Amino acid sequence: MGKKLSLIALIAVAMTMLFVAEFASLSSANFFPDPGPDLPRIYIRANGNVEPATAPIERSGNIYKLTDDIALYSILIQRNNIVLDGSGYLIEGNKSWMGLASGWGDAGNNGIVIIGQNHVNITNLKIEGFTAGVRISGSSHINIVGNAFNKEAAVFDSPMGIVAQASSNIRIENNIFSNINGPAIACNGTNITIKANILTDIADSIDGCIALQGPSNIITDNKIETASPSIRLGASDANTIARNHIAGSISLVSSSNNQIFQNNLTGIRLIFSSNNTIFGNIMTNNSVYDAIALDQGTKNNAFYANTFPANCSIRIQDAGTTFWDNGVIGNYWADYNGTDKNGDGKGDSPLIIIAVKWSNEARGDVSFVAGRDNYPLMKPYDVEGNTVVLPQAEVFQTIVIIVFFVVILVVLGLFVFKKRKHEEPAI
Repeated sequence: MGKKLSLIALIAVAMTMLFVAEFASLSSANFFPDPGPDLPRIYIRANGNVEPATAPIERSGNIYKLTDDIALYSILIQRNNIVLDGSGYLIEGNKSWMGLASGWGDAGNNGIVIIGQNHVNITNLKIEGFTAGVRISGSSHINIVGNAFNKEAAVFDSPMGIVAQASSNIRIENNIFSNINGPAIACNGTNITIKANILTDIADSIDGCIALQGPSNIITDNKIETASPSIRLGASDANTIARNHIAGSISLVSSSNNQIFQNNLTGIRLIFSSNNTIFGNIMTNNSVYDAIALDQGTKNNAFYANTFPANCSIRIQDAGTTFWDNGVIGNYWADYNGTDKNGDGKGDSPLIIIAVKWSNEARGDVSFVAGRDNYPLMKPYDVEGNTVVLPQAEVFQTIVIIVFFVVILVVLGLFVFKKRKHEEPAI
């Protein structure tokens, strides 16, 4: 019996050694590269110095210019009021990175890192092979303009071009994003402007191409050629999405009091989102998704001056009241066949909105009357002739600040009043 056990133990040891040897062979073949620690860093220190001094970055006052490509390094900016000018050079990360990045978390494979800084400008860089090309946290007045993000690294969660967390007054403008398997832009904060960027071959079916959280932000004049949703707002109020040309849809989750206007798109979906205004958009045919989907907890949203295609598919599931006109004008429906006898550009009869919803009893979709457009337009709304000025992003924040101080003053007043009353001698 003892000899049998010894033989079994010997075989087990041999099998283990064979497995280790085979695993070492696979590792050396680089099929599963070791993720390793965080990338080593190049620092732009608070005192203005660049470390290490051999890094290909040339300083002239507060302007830092790359003089060569940089590979397998992160640049950590610790100085305010600077410009990092890439001069067209490439910053390249670890393309084989296999680290964990929970949600928009930090997997350690970042291109440029900005934490707690103000007034930093990043321009004219090529950035690729990172989990996040630029990562911003707790910072303000950061401008990322005129850069190219490409082929961000494959990780166990979605890679990103730019991720900003708990930051304000961020401007992301005139950048090119391509071949990224996560959101190209993922931001959490306020007074963020995402403008005139081009996004192609972005693949993220959850967060979409642009993912935004927070109030008083603007997404405008971007060209998004792939992904659905193309733009996704989550827990975001008083934002503006305007004049974007997108191949996919706009999705709002738990987001209210937003303005969505003058976009070219294929669909819009609202979930637990109320009091949003959808105005002057042009919607094209969508053979895959419903053109309009209003899901549970959605109410008091207004659609007007939009252009809808023939046979526009509308799905409404457990949603409240929806307004299909603003009391003066409605929408243009390509298959509306009413008349306009007085020539005011609006149909003489309303358009009845037919939507579908899932029925457990029918085990499928059923049609129902979901409302009506009282002022259907006879031709598409003249968006160019009725320009809408973008609201100032600071308005919402200012209102919040004013309300906060009013509440504080009221509380203090009540406290003083009660204290004086308590100290008054009894008569």
